[in-house]
Amino acid sequence: MSKQSGVNIQSRERLVALLLLLERAFLERHPLTQEEILRQLKVDEYPVTSGRPKKILAYEGSDAAVRQKFERDKKMIRERGFDIETVLGVDGIARYQVDPASAYAPVIHFTDDELRVVRLALQFCGFGRSGAFSVFGDGPTGAGGLEYSAYVGPIMRALKLGRSISFEYESSVRKVRTVDPLQLVSADGMTYLVARVTGTEEVKGYRLSRMTSAPLVTSERFEKDEAVTELAHRWTPKYQKSPQPLAVKVETNANYAELLQRQYPHAIQKTKESGKVEVALDFGDTHAALRFVLGAAERVRLTSPASLEKVLRSWLKGVNRGTIPDLSNVTFATPSITNVLGQTLQLLHAVYQAEDGLRISELASRFEMEAEDVRTIMDRLATLEPLAEVYEGPWRFPARVMKYCDDWDNEASDDSLYQAEYIDENDEPSSLMLPDLFELNVALREASRLDVEPAIFTAIDKLEAVAADFIRIEHSNDEELLATVNAAVAQQEEIRMVYLRGFEDSAEERTIAPREVKVLNGHSYVRAWCFSRQGWRTFRIDRIASIVAKSPRSIDFPLDDTPDWLVQMGDSGDEVVVVVDAASRYIFEPLPGARWAALGDGRHVVSFHVVTADFLDHLLLLAGPGAVVAPPAFAGAGRELAKRILDAL
Repeated sequence: MSKQSGVNIQSRERLVALLLLLERAFLERHPLTQEEILRQLKVDEYPVTSGRPKKILAYEGSDAAVRQKFERDKKMIRERGFDIETVLGVDGIARYQVDPASAYAPVIHFTDDELRVVRLALQFCGFGRSGAFSVFGDGPTGAGGLEYSAYVGPIMRALKLGRSISFEYESSVRKVRTVDPLQLVSADGMTYLVARVTGTEEVKGYRLSRMTSAPLVTSERFEKDEAVTELAHRWTPKYQKSPQPLAVKVETNANYAELLQRQYPHAIQKTKESGKVEVALDFGDTHAALRFVLGAAERVRLTSPASLEKVLRSWLKGVNRGTIPDLSNVTFATPSITNVLGQTLQLLHAVYQAEDGLRISELASRFEMEAEDVRTIMDRLATLEPLAEVYEGPWRFPARVMKYCDDWDNEASDDSLYQAEYIDENDEPSSLMLPDLFELNVALREASRLDVEPAIFTAIDKLEAVAADFIRIEHSNDEELLATVNAAVAQQEEIRMVYLRGFEDSAEERTIAPREVKVLNGHSYVRAWCFSRQGWRTFRIDRIASIVAKSPRSIDFPLDDTPDWLVQMGDSGDEVVVVVDAASRYIFEPLPGARWAALGDGRHVVSFHVVTADFLDHLLLLAGPGAVVAPPAFAGAGRELAKRILDAL
């Protein structure tokens, strides 16, 4: 469990106090100068030096240190999605305020059935400890199955306000981009900002994982017409201005042909005298066709067109070949520390969402925190009504959280209950922030592939009533048997299936007892007890060729000793370091646990773990001439596989 340091506690109190003060300034219509804030904002002393609570200035020290800390705090508040407005008074002095509506969604009331499917959807998709699951879940969150980004907050705010944003972005070169945001798109587990380059008519997509600074929402508003809106709706990760469809033919065996037919329903098959099956498919462009052939690797042999064969030959000759720069001084980025403001807001919103309140033990379990830290944060929220003696008015401290003890004489050890209390329904604060709207929508759309019960779609309707114009979710992977496998989990059934393992092209029958289904990077996986291997295994659902039979579960199985099975490869196996160019970076970005560094020549370095040599071979095959392995132990990775495919052409 996480443990809060004294520095974190002080930062938390100062940030929350500043945020609440600026929200109050907005609602009181009394924006504050920096001097007013620095002179008057107070927090509880920590560590405590006297027997009675003592208030101290939130910002103390030299003028330079105080102002530096103030600017850093404003930046962190903006990164959480809040719009700190700067208002120039008649005296020309800048004053500050925060409109709470800039970051919070309108209050949305879900029915009991809708809450149930929301929780199921978030368990299926993940988003990990930092996302919406923490508000709706009832226990510790597992590893996230979809990427979470703190950058969603500022982007959603810019979309809502119709303002331009700027951010530093890593592609062929790292530079600052200024754009007019149009849509936030989730496609196959990856998140993109679709935006118009400010001052032009060009619409582009930006991967959130390549943003190297938090998006800054500018004061510049922009207009969009129907033409640019249509361009945004048409954009996809494979978008090209001039698509050139390509008809492709490959040869494969009957097992793999059956799998391809399910994944590509419009494919045409023809069995040849040799017993091989010819499969004809259409792709939107040469790049998409090449990706298909490389992904299939030795399971198919390309027979036409000649133009694609020429591209493929050139690609295969460049697999894992290139110059390796000196990496001795490379430093990989480390995960950011817990955002103390974000964590406080999550605790608060979880209490808002729980009608009957939440106890310290429940909050500690859900957020994997020490109980004493939960108590410290929740108790001290009530002391953070800043400048209460300065302004009078109907508006009250926004938390409105009441504390109930079973044993007030031993309050320090009591498992106290925290419950939100409202004067009336108009007084009720929102438990959802703008990023939550995006995450919940993605999760429910994904879950609708598992089940079609009405509550999923009524919950989606409520979310889209607020943010339909800003959000688009796409899923191009066809996983026909996903609902069937998930039903076997719910009904505790065993299934006998025909499965294509790993990168093999021959199928085998397996009997499994599925335990859990989750999604990672656009693909769904099932964790199951495998009778053939007598152990827990993970299966990719789109590799199941068919389900032969189902039956009730017959025996009890040993406990699964890999709780975070979805991302276990992120921490196990051998570490590999690969130098990649900008065009092939996207292949490595979805790898769990991947760490990145930038080189001065425009290339990037990625460090990750691999469990099997086959996985690394196929990864480098997909990357082609755009990647080269650094450690000598893996110098030949991918080359032999590329040669075998080349010889078979």
